[in-house]
Amino acid sequence: MQLRSMKFGIGIVGAAIALPVLADMFAPSHSCYEPSKPYEFTSQWEVDQFNSEVEDYRSCINRFVEEQQEAAAAHQQAAQDAIGDWNSFVQYELN
Repeated sequence: MQLRSMKFGIGIVGAAIALPVLADMFAPSHSCYEPSKPYEFTSQWEVDQFNSEVEDYRSCINRFVEEQQEAAAAHQQAAQDAIGDWNSFVQYELN
């Protein structure tokens, strides 16, 4: 029975390592609009408009990054919880 639980443990560790790799296959990308800088600004309005678009782009990218970091943290916690469940099962049910 001890060898069997060791094989299960190795399988869980392997899955924990492989899951992030598989998740990267379907990674989302941002849909933020990247502003185009004019070759030459002809008015203050164009400068202000471009600066506003740059700020909107920065904000969009920051929101996307924060969402991805939160999702990654949630996935990591779920993986840790699953490993904890497995370890508890092995410790209390298989020994």
